[in-house]
Amino acid sequence: MKTSIISSLFLFAAINASGQTAADTIADITDASRLIITENASNVTVSIANESEGDSLTEILSRNVDNTVIKQRYWNSPLRIINNNDRPKFDLCIGGPGIGWVNAVDQPDGLGLEMGKSLEISWLNMLSIKYDPWKWGTLSFGLGLDWRNYRISTSDHRMITTEDNGIGIDSYPEGATPHGSRLKVFSLGVPIMWTQRMPLRWLDGSYFHITVGAIFNYNAHGSLQTKWTEADGRDAVMKTNHIGQRLFTVDFIGMVKIGWGLNAYVRYSPQTVLRGKNRPQFKPFSTGMVFLF
Repeated sequence: MKTSIISSLFLFAAINASGQTAADTIADITDASRLIITENASNVTVSIANESEGDSLTEILSRNVDNTVIKQRYWNSPLRIINNNDRPKFDLCIGGPGIGWVNAVDQPDGLGLEMGKSLEISWLNMLSIKYDPWKWGTLSFGLGLDWRNYRISTSDHRMITTEDNGIGIDSYPEGATPHGSRLKVFSLGVPIMWTQRMPLRWLDGSYFHITVGAIFNYNAHGSLQTKWTEADGRDAVMKTNHIGQRLFTVDFIGMVKIGWGLNAYVRYSPQTVLRGKNRPQFKPFSTGMVFLF
């Protein structure tokens, strides 16, 4: 009986040692009647009952059990296809919110749209499909939006609507206090872009990359608004949602990685923002920052 108990305890201690040095003899009891192993969620206890002591229990081993459970979860899009080296060839991605300043290139003399006051807010990829044909290149097809606000903030003149449903330039009423004039265009875009990574570490330690591409826009909404205060103190607003914006345009974009999720971009369209001879003709050129692309 003694040999059986000692052998059982030795085996139990060896199993629970989890790679540690095998234990020596734990107990030497010659009149044992029972070996009791008690286990719960956090502890394992080994006790022996002695015949000479009326089957009283002697605890010879107690060990805490680490029941920590580590869970890992990975999200894969339904379009994700894994190639031989476990890199995704296709995947769904979101990213590319940006902010910049837009200039009215080739605007007519006297129009006075100011790049420093004209903002562009964009989101290149509200949702996109990315394809990695090899380690250093990515092709993406996405859906995004763009909001451009061309602004005149000087007191010299303002944009107005004309009788022939066009847009013209005029001075403010005599004695009025100007509050600015702006032209806004909202667009839905389909960007098709190529990102080329290079074996060159950038400022944040990641690989340097550049991105080029084209964005096909549907210019869904446009508006003109001018505000001023009359000489007698009344606030006045002139507004229209019929500015004759070109419905379909294409932009060309280029981006360079700066680091820490930041990219500098330039964006240009060879087409004019407005169409029609009775409206000022100019082309958008913007530059700014794109995040998390």
